[in-house]
Amino acid sequence: MKLNRNELRKIQYDFNSCSNRLLQADYEDYTGVLGKFLKYIEDTPIIIDYINGCGSCDWNLDEEVKAVQASYGRTIFSTGDTDEEEVRNVFAVLRYLVDKNNSIYRGIAMGYSSSSSFQDKIKGFNERFVMVLIRHVERYLTKIGIDMGLDDKVIYNVTVQSGQAIIATDNATVTATNQVGVDIGELKKLIADVQSAANTLTSEEKETVSECLEVIESEVAAEKPKKGMLKTAMATLSAIKGATEFGAAVASLVQFATVFI
Repeated sequence: MKLNRNELRKIQYDFNSCSNRLLQADYEDYTGVLGKFLKYIEDTPIIIDYINGCGSCDWNLDEEVKAVQASYGRTIFSTGDTDEEEVRNVFAVLRYLVDKNNSIYRGIAMGYSSSSSFQDKIKGFNERFVMVLIRHVERYLTKIGIDMGLDDKVIYNVTVQSGQAIIATDNATVTATNQVGVDIGELKKLIADVQSAANTLTSEEKETVSECLEVIESEVAAEKPKKGMLKTAMATLSAIKGATEFGAAVASLVQFATVFI
């Protein structure tokens, strides 16, 4: 497929948004939200080509899922020994669960948390299983962005072979890019998501988060953002080790703000 850096950023932003929604989904809505997450992946060629390029899952999914479901929390899914195995196996299991309309929290997720709370079990399932796929896709998209370089005007041909992106410039086609406008409403929402997810942090960490968010909000809205300050604030925020929801909220905000660097 052909795309430039701005188009790639939009894909990264949308993927982070879909991932964040899944990670924050209520346990009763989880299977439906998971289905929408998988549909986004399948409708986005650069992502589904990567997953397909990692090969086909050779598990007997009927038996694997039945074993975990019937173990009452004593068994969880393996993922694989290589990156490619992890990508294809996790994706295949999630697609199977959605196709079978499995409630997930009632049996599958039981072994992912010792808590009796269904919401905690879904959180554990996300952190220990779903995040494996999310991190691989995030890393893949980031590497493509690095390989593309800094020129927003160049359109690239991106193909996938054995799970690896092959990138070539299309010198015959150049697109004009306009200055990206600031969606203040979206910015404030992303900042509010980070603030909400920061409630489990220490007082010192919360203070650091507040300072970083203040810098990001002011610089992104500025006519000429101070790129050094923006990069520092984003790096500091990303380095804070919080819960899964906090990391996902920060990733969405950083992806949004990266456009202005």
